[in-house]
Amino acid sequence: MGVAVSNTNPQTPPITLMRIPQILKVMPVSKSKFWLMVQKGEFPKPTKIGRSSFWTIEQVQAYLRERTGQSTN
Repeated sequence: MGVAVSNTNPQTPPITLMRIPQILKVMPVSKSKFWLMVQKGEFPKPTKIGRSSFWTIEQVQAYLRERTGQSTN
């Protein structure tokens, strides 16, 4: 689903990063609506690597859980 970032510490799980096309597959909004949500603070701000924007899969899952009323418990 996302891009796994390699980690030199075997104790720590890899971080999975998602880009907009991947996020929009699980969120029923347009790209422009998505960026509006980010601007308004309704969705987390991205991590920038160069000119590319990324979100961790945990950020996306937390947002979806919050919106659907599901908890992690």
